[in-house]
Amino acid sequence: MSLHLEHLNPEQLAAVTLPDEHALVLAGAGSGKTRVLTTRIAWLIQSGHVAPGGVLAVTFTNKAAREMFTRLSAMLPVNPRGLWIGTFHGLSNRLLRSHHQEAGVPREFQILDTQDQLSAVKRLARSLNIDEDRLPPRELQRFINGNKEEGLRARDVPAGDDFTRRQVEFFASYDEQCQREGVADFAELLLRSFELLNRNEILRQHYQARFRFILVDEFQDTNRLQYRWLKLFAGPESRLFAVGDDDQ
Repeated sequence: MSLHLEHLNPEQLAAVTLPDEHALVLAGAGSGKTRVLTTRIAWLIQSGHVAPGGVLAVTFTNKAAREMFTRLSAMLPVNPRGLWIGTFHGLSNRLLRSHHQEAGVPREFQILDTQDQLSAVKRLARSLNIDEDRLPPRELQRFINGNKEEGLRARDVPAGDDFTRRQVEFFASYDEQCQREGVADFAELLLRSFELLNRNEILRQHYQARFRFILVDEFQDTNRLQYRWLKLFAGPESRLFAVGDDDQ
């Protein structure tokens, strides 16, 4: 099978065929970063550096993940389903469903999109007789997601004033409602999977031993929790290959 290495410029070729080491590849918009990442995966597999199951590739959009799947299917005679390629949220979802008991979620939990989440926040606010003018549902939604994206649960958020304390109490009630109803918002997927790996050493070691090569697209966009999530997958033998645009 041809990997079309001849279509790469010298810098791209050097990145694709890098030896067994950590790497951060910086390149501007439209310079073929996703192509470099995809070709690197194909090269690692075809040259025997890793089996398809030993690759974890993280990207920011479903569109980019689909594009990588399509390209790899064309380059390699393997079923790319064996590869863990997806967005942070998509891979977190996969992890939680594989280990739903350890994660404390139902196997068939429902995912709330942004609109569903706002509806859940409004419903809870009404049941708690919260004045929507004083605590607008969108503000509460932002407060919950912002803290989850920092890796914080309600109990971790410092409440220095009465207003923040009311938001924190709502956050705790919201999490209880979601747990009761077997649903998870987008921010919860990442936080819950991070917590799972962080506290479960056996599971963490299993994935660290499995994923020899971890590849990340659009690395400049990773937030603090996503970065900490990636680090939990990276064992002593893992190699991290990240591409990003330092102008963004």
